[in-house]
Amino acid sequence: MEASREIFWNIAFGPGFLYPLGLAALGVLAWAVYQRYRLWMVGQPDNRTDHMGKRLRDFVVAGILDALFHRRFFREFFPGLMHFLIFAGALLLLAGTALDVSDHYVFHFMYGNVYLGLSLATDIGGVLLLLGAVLAVVRRYVMRPERLNPVLDDAVILSLIIVVAASGFVIEGFRMIAAVPEGLSQPEFYSHPEWARWSFGGFFVASLFAGLAEDIRLAWYVGLWWFHAALSLGAIFYVCLSFSKLSHILVSPANVFFKSLRPKGALSPMNLEEAKTFGAGKIEDFTWKQLLDLDACTNCGRCQDRCPAWISGKPLSPRKVIQDLKANLLLRKGALLQARKEANPGGAGSELTALVDGVILEDELWACTTCRACQEICPVWVEHIDKIVDMRRNLVLEQARIPETGQAALKCIETRGHSCRGTTLTRTDWMSGLGVKLLSEDSNVEIVYYVGCAAALEERSMKVAVAMAKILKAAGISFAVLGPEETCCGEPARRLGNEYLFQVQAMKNIEMFKNYNIKKLVAICPHCFNTIKNEYPQLGGDFEVVHHSQLLAELMGQGRLNVSKIAGGKLTYHDSCYLGRHNGVYEAPRRILADISHLKPLELRRAGKNGFCCGGGGGRYWMEERLGKRISEVRIEDVIETGADTVATACPYCLQMFEDAIKAKEVQETLRARDVAELLEAQLPEEA
Repeated sequence: MEASREIFWNIAFGPGFLYPLGLAALGVLAWAVYQRYRLWMVGQPDNRTDHMGKRLRDFVVAGILDALFHRRFFREFFPGLMHFLIFAGALLLLAGTALDVSDHYVFHFMYGNVYLGLSLATDIGGVLLLLGAVLAVVRRYVMRPERLNPVLDDAVILSLIIVVAASGFVIEGFRMIAAVPEGLSQPEFYSHPEWARWSFGGFFVASLFAGLAEDIRLAWYVGLWWFHAALSLGAIFYVCLSFSKLSHILVSPANVFFKSLRPKGALSPMNLEEAKTFGAGKIEDFTWKQLLDLDACTNCGRCQDRCPAWISGKPLSPRKVIQDLKANLLLRKGALLQARKEANPGGAGSELTALVDGVILEDELWACTTCRACQEICPVWVEHIDKIVDMRRNLVLEQARIPETGQAALKCIETRGHSCRGTTLTRTDWMSGLGVKLLSEDSNVEIVYYVGCAAALEERSMKVAVAMAKILKAAGISFAVLGPEETCCGEPARRLGNEYLFQVQAMKNIEMFKNYNIKKLVAICPHCFNTIKNEYPQLGGDFEVVHHSQLLAELMGQGRLNVSKIAGGKLTYHDSCYLGRHNGVYEAPRRILADISHLKPLELRRAGKNGFCCGGGGGRYWMEERLGKRISEVRIEDVIETGADTVATACPYCLQMFEDAIKAKEVQETLRARDVAELLEAQLPEEA
């Protein structure tokens, strides 16, 4: 006699009731997904079926690391543990159910040790699911972190999970004291307790009610079985019909599969000649993938917790932007689907179409620094930045709405070829007395030094340009600069929403680079570096470009620079968003500092992928911070916290933002900001 159990024991019409409703639930699920698919398709075309081999490989890797091991969730321990427990518990229970059905209808194998092992596994699954749901209740309704936005759906879902899981243990317990396995004269709990203990949750319940009369035990078992079955099916119907938060089980994997394969630092390209509208002024102006993003978002608030704009008191919350856009999509669902059916995109109702000010505040859009912290932490790969920039594009190109200081920077680029309005300097003033060659005089060089607007035309950053030139000379590098021919790479224009001006600037540079047959460029500014490396290829400009910190670390590693160690002082390094999160360059600047300092550089509390923005990205460098606290001052407080006397940067924007923040905090006597090139050049022999 081996341990086993009979499915549907003493349940009249169980299969006849359960399976048709189960099939109906699958049908409702398919219908709900199809209806949502129709809604996503009101968006604009977006080729997310390219490079299918890479997508499949990435999806498998993401499935293993992000789903099974919760890599992105465990960046925060408590919510990561909570979600993992719910996921692992549900997975074990679903696997157990599938094996039960297979055993009953396909091949009988659930007996003996296999049955006992499965009993243990499913009870463990039930405990994990219950524990995870209880932790979710504690987090959402007791701890109540600011980023969470509890809605009725959350309470319904958590209640269903807890009641379904708990009732499963109760049913199991009553089965043990009511069901008589074939070949036995009494229930398993009494005849073979050593079997029953493998189902430890059910065994505990059975021990509580073992004293009940036989007919009462049986009645409770049958009643609870039907209650559990009805509740489970009801939960499925609820999820399907409301497309509730649990729908992310289906939508999130799809969102991961169709995630952008562009370089992290590249915004979505825009065909100005074929575009029917510039950017997104209405919800249907977003692409279908951007609308899919809205359903994939679980409203967890991780993005909000990392957003420098939100942390510094600005009105922007990436979570709220996505949820507000989703609410607008659902509000206009009927009109949008009807307009699509009639092939009349403009017939979806004009009174509800405007996104900016109607759905998203203008101040929310302009607060974004495009630092990518939101996307880096998002567990389901929602793409926030493209949506914000698309709405900026519509404001700027179609409505001519942009903050005055931002407009002034764009006007300066358009008329003078740089973003430094008010400067009287020229592109070559910084070169005075250095003997730096112009590319127009000698194009037979190893490297073209792309100086950038800030380093060429802003007095503070000019010191970095000078330091870099001296280092290149000391290393024996043959280089030249474009000088008066150099013009803005266009990055500020693109981030501020003027895609037309960006493309004008980019095409000028691409043509010039090709005419000179430039093989390799080095850029001081991470924004120039990112744009030339990741965005010029969208317009046919493929060039090798390195950031100056990468080149300097390489020269140090090759022994081409003879440097001394800094005698004293404590260094810390701030990760530029466009060098770090957007391009993955974290180690090169740190290697430089480690090589020139006797003391190990200090790490900021928020560093690397978790670094905090200086506040200058996304065009914010040229705009006033009218709302909340200055982001740069929040960041400089992190620096002060370390006790460092020097904060090293590798970005002109960061450098200038910190110079201003240090003055605002009145710590000029104890703290200074320096570029890594300045620090390295200061340690070269004097004759260099």
